Amino acid sequence: MVKNVGLDKLLIMTVVFLMLFGLIMIYNSTMILAKEKYADSFYFFKKQILWIAVGLVVFSLISLLKNPVYLNQKFIFLILVVSIMALFMVFFSGKINNTYRWIRFAGFSIQPSEFAKISVILYLSYLFGKKKYDVNNLKKLIVLLIPIFIIELLIFKEPDYGNFFLILLVTMILLFVAGLKFRYFFVAFILISVLTFISLKLSPERMNRIKAYLNPQEYALTYNFQTMQSIYALGSGGIFGQGLGKSTQKLYFLPYAYTDFIYSIIGEEVGLIGALLILGLFFVFLIRGLLIAKQSGNLQTYLLGIGLTFLIISQALLNISVTLGILPNKGIPLPFVSIGGSSLMASLIIAGIIINISKHRKMVFLND
Repeated sequence: MVKNVGLDKLLIMTVVFLMLFGLIMIYNSTMILAKEKYADSFYFFKKQILWIAVGLVVFSLISLLKNPVYLNQKFIFLILVVSIMALFMVFFSGKINNTYRWIRFAGFSIQPSEFAKISVILYLSYLFGKKKYDVNNLKKLIVLLIPIFIIELLIFKEPDYGNFFLILLVTMILLFVAGLKFRYFFVAFILISVLTFISLKLSPERMNRIKAYLNPQEYALTYNFQTMQSIYALGSGGIFGQGLGKSTQKLYFLPYAYTDFIYSIIGEEVGLIGALLILGLFFVFLIRGLLIAKQSGNLQTYLLGIGLTFLIISQALLNISVTLGILPNKGIPLPFVSIGGSSLMASLIIAGIIINISKHRKMVFLND
């Protein structure tokens, strides 16, 4: 007998636990800064609570959709156009931290690149989900990928190298799953390598960051300051950590400890055990996401589930790799855990779509 499987409760629990863990660590890593700057040790905590409340409403609405509008062609193209327009608008909103990444209004800042990643995956899964479409028709493929090229160009111009790399990576994953031949990946790799080399040569700032990555100790007080402090934090945590609220690196030694480097504070306060717990939760997210995609019974939802799952996992691994000094700093937050409204909202939208795909799964039960 064929039955609906229903919402994936384990994935929902995983997302909720990551957010709760993130709330605890956000308060621990910001209470002193918030007290000194805003005379309220709960300032950042309350802001994150607000974003979680709004995000959970959006998450619930998407999760319970009876008609998955995210598969509709008109909706997908609308979202894609809005994403491109929003990425243009950031250049008229002024710089924050020497980059054009945010649109500011009514006291809030929205980072369009966080949502552009979702629009890219919606678009690609729609394109490759059509069985009549031949992904190895290279001329047609290049034309259809023009919106992705535009998005990548705008994000690179901001600059936001972390999200630029994430979109590139997930695009390659979906092209691979859709059946693109290996020789095209080889050509793309050569082309990307050449463009990367040219980009580095034309920018002393980017070249210095690469030099800093290759020679961490030499640039320990400049480009590598955050990374070195992050490694100190993780190393000082040991197996069981120094205890909740007892981090020393959050005392202005590690800048932005509550955003891109919150994993470092986790490692310092709750040790290797806590750090592995977070990795374990993302591993659960990966397994459940891929299983939901496999059981979706539709090529478009299959590609969409894979793309969204790998987007979350790739972002988590990129963030953690930066905190460990494996990769240069890319400004990528830890999904569901780091403070930040745009990142949290985008992550909950992604989780909501995957959960909704799980809601519409149908499985055959024997001997029912």
